[in-house]
Amino acid sequence: MLVYCALAAMVVLAGFIVFFIVYVLYAAFQEYRPDRVPALLYHQIISKEKVDSGELVNHERVYVAYDSSFAEQMGYLHRHGYTTITVDDLVAFQEGRRPLPSRPIIVTFDDGFMSNYLYAFPILKRYAMKATIFVTPDRESQNFKKYAHIDAPLSPEQTREMSEHGISIESHGMTHRYLTELSPDVTRWELTESKKVLESTTEKPVRFLAVPSGAYNRLVRRLAKECGYEAVFCMLKGTNNKGSDRYALRRLVVARDVTLSDFHNLLSPATAVRLRLMSCIQNMLLQVLGPGGLDKLRNSLYRSPLVWVFSSGKMR
Repeated sequence: MLVYCALAAMVVLAGFIVFFIVYVLYAAFQEYRPDRVPALLYHQIISKEKVDSGELVNHERVYVAYDSSFAEQMGYLHRHGYTTITVDDLVAFQEGRRPLPSRPIIVTFDDGFMSNYLYAFPILKRYAMKATIFVTPDRESQNFKKYAHIDAPLSPEQTREMSEHGISIESHGMTHRYLTELSPDVTRWELTESKKVLESTTEKPVRFLAVPSGAYNRLVRRLAKECGYEAVFCMLKGTNNKGSDRYALRRLVVARDVTLSDFHNLLSPATAVRLRLMSCIQNMLLQVLGPGGLDKLRNSLYRSPLVWVFSSGKMR
């Protein structure tokens, strides 16, 4: 009996090793393609000066970036010849309707915090950069209440102004709830209502979705298509290319303590390969823990020294 158990364990281990090697090779093939398009993910952009002075107290390490760091990072992209594009540009490239510029990159923000308008928007205008903000229109959302001590939701007027100046406004669900834990009818409402509200605010079509908290499955994917979304970002990490699944697009999270050296590394294919592996593990954990459990585990790890594993940073 012990012999059979040992053999079974060896078979499982061998299978895991083969899977790991194949996945690494696949990830490397995807990330070293010449048509790779990184998409950066930010959330809140807060004042480093206010934090240093004690006016703001912030312990968040991942869902916040400092205004000074964001300015340095956008300056880095500008100096190194990156061209910001929209999600529409990526989709048009995938469909063969539009070529990509040199060194394309997508800058995105999730949630729709006022700090995007106060701090990020002026920097983006300075460099004439495009960006996409995935907005949760419900200003009473629990997600906004959670961060009320350091930020507030965008007003419709601020959202409209940015939309008029080259910032794409897209959907992040109506209330920022876990879509996988809602009924199909409620999920459909989340997707259609947010689309309707944002289109009314900007007077422009809303065609793309970033799933709140990465709570994504086949049903959410199908409903997003049915509700008229043409591309979806979930929690997958890595970069995109012409052959990427438009309904499972990837991004690179820019954490609070990312230095310029870290930022440089984040854009490298080698880092993206590692992050793809982390996404694979996260997806497995999502099946076991559910989105709420995974969120708690992820937040605990993000607040620990292991944050370097999930972002571009190095152990410091």
